Amino acid sequence: MPEPVALDSRPAGGAGTLLWALVALAWVGAFMPDPWVIATLPGMFGMLRVMERCQRFRNLVGLIALFGALGIGFGYRWLAPTVEQFSGGRVGTVGSWALAALFGVVGTIHIIVFAVVYRALLRGNRRPHPLVTVALFVACESLPIRLFPWMAGHGAVNAPPLLQSASWGGVPAVSFVLLALIVPVHEMWASLGADRARARVKAATFTFVVGAALFGWGHVRWEMLREQDERATERVVVGIVQPDIGAGEKRGAERGYEDKKAATIAAYKAGSQAALDKGAELIVWPETAITDPIRLLEPKFDAANTRNTLSRHGWGFLDELGKQATFLVGAYEHKVLPPGAARSAGARDVARQLQDNDQRYNVAALRPMGPSGPAWSVYRKTYLIPFGETMPLGLPQSMLPQGFLMRPAPTPSEALVWNGRRVVPFLCYEGILPEHVRETAGAEVPDLLVSLTNDSWFGDTWEPHQHLNFTRFRAVEHAAPLVRATNTGISAFVTASGDVVETLGVGKEGVLVRPVPMVDRGRTLYARYGYRMPWALGAFVLLALLVGPFLPGGNRRTD
Repeated sequence: MPEPVALDSRPAGGAGTLLWALVALAWVGAFMPDPWVIATLPGMFGMLRVMERCQRFRNLVGLIALFGALGIGFGYRWLAPTVEQFSGGRVGTVGSWALAALFGVVGTIHIIVFAVVYRALLRGNRRPHPLVTVALFVACESLPIRLFPWMAGHGAVNAPPLLQSASWGGVPAVSFVLLALIVPVHEMWASLGADRARARVKAATFTFVVGAALFGWGHVRWEMLREQDERATERVVVGIVQPDIGAGEKRGAERGYEDKKAATIAAYKAGSQAALDKGAELIVWPETAITDPIRLLEPKFDAANTRNTLSRHGWGFLDELGKQATFLVGAYEHKVLPPGAARSAGARDVARQLQDNDQRYNVAALRPMGPSGPAWSVYRKTYLIPFGETMPLGLPQSMLPQGFLMRPAPTPSEALVWNGRRVVPFLCYEGILPEHVRETAGAEVPDLLVSLTNDSWFGDTWEPHQHLNFTRFRAVEHAAPLVRATNTGISAFVTASGDVVETLGVGKEGVLVRPVPMVDRGRTLYARYGYRMPWALGAFVLLALLVGPFLPGGNRRTD
């Protein structure tokens, strides 16, 4: 690609540009366990300065890659010990950190796309309208090219007036409002320096006013949602059981070690009884709490079969406690195989044969209150975690640490219905996939969102905090309360406005019991239309690229 001309009359490149690149690393503060939304300001500011000062595009790409390796790699640094653990130490500490850094570099592809278009908008004597810059960045960060999210809007999870924009446009809308307040600051900076002849002060003011107006709307909506919750006349008492069973103990229970299994069963029994004693009507267990595969919907529900399986494996107490409350539990559902299916698969080794004969769905299973006869309803996990539950790229499944095969839901799962209320569950990684949760909710208003997850593999790192923070956006997108049950923390109650009202932290055993308000707020704009906003912003930027040079004053500053 042709190299752009210098975009700043001051000396470009060198120590000054590197300094701005280091300033951009402050953005990591927006992804800490307790995110600082203010860290987005130096992050975005520094990134724009680097893109305007760096003369050679290949040098710019190098600085962006450095940002990814240090910034994103550090922000997701829990990946390194996780890779080392799952590889059984074969990758090694150095190799694990190298993979985390590589993950960070790959996570900057959207920034490189942004840089290409942004520098095209800067050619000649032109500067893009700050609103175009905001639209361009939000459109680029919405590209589906990352395994985990790194959007500007995620850093605003603790800023309620900003967070409410997710109700009409998801996380991209939050990014849009946040950057509409930040990018004008950069444009004002340009008006004070060597770029003052080209700076677009009026355009910056207009963009800031747009951001401020949406911020004000968000504040009003936040107060309205809180008031609705306070006045709610209908509430459901929900209990969350967090047993604090570590990854090793959980894996041992899955493999049938009697001491690990007995400890697991005892923890859930004691926690459920404690929740019942506190008046829980719905008791929620985390992902794969029941470590034995149980027969549920395949080939059809059989109450006696389910009851006998649970009793045989030590979970029979659910029949007794289930007479007093409804249970929503994470479990493995046994997948029924056709006769001879494993043999026909051509399995050659013992490990592969065991996996072929033991295939499971990861499910959220709802047991209605009452005797053992009522049919369970089941939500099956659709998106399995790469390298954790399934091996991508055709790699052998026998490389996985468990001795069985996980299967995704054969058909899209739907919301569960309990006492006339629509309960939308999602499992683990699915909580950071907004469109999946939206599709599960369907055309009806969800009464309750339930996130069942197991973060025990990551220990007391940033991951449990980030996972909770990313999941909180689902509550705002659907204006519905969220209940989050985890194995080792962080379990939480989240309001329809995204506020965390009660938590049980990492490494703690216990129960949370809380009345959750049931308020029919109708479907949000996001629930109706989904991720349309990034497409609209992309079209807006394309129009600016095509039409801008032909407008009067297109080759110079125009407000």
